[in-house]
Amino acid sequence: MRFMLMAAMASLVFTACATTRETRLYDALGGAPGVAKLVDAISAEYRDDARIGFLFEDTDQDYFKARLREQICAISDGGCEYTGLSMEEAHSGMDLSEAQFNDFVDASRRAMTKAGFAIGV
Repeated sequence: MRFMLMAAMASLVFTACATTRETRLYDALGGAPGVAKLVDAISAEYRDDARIGFLFEDTDQDYFKARLREQICAISDGGCEYTGLSMEEAHSGMDLSEAQFNDFVDASRRAMTKAGFAIGV
């Protein structure tokens, strides 16, 4: 379930930008500034969502955002190395339900729209 959250997030990012073979997804996202903008929007949307915001009450936002920037950079061919915990380790014991997973997907989609990324799903 925890891996599915990141897989869905990656899927949303990949569908957000149409790229050609010559264009890295990282570049299509706007490089480091674009990824930072996306991560800021995601972080705010997760915290502000009444259905999942409570899961972030004790989260170190600086750490969370830094690891999410790394992860998006790494999976979008930006040359970054993800240094955080595995998704399984990071989410162990959270016991997220399928409904909460869907809430994360919805919040991620809203964040992408607010950050100016077109979503084609």
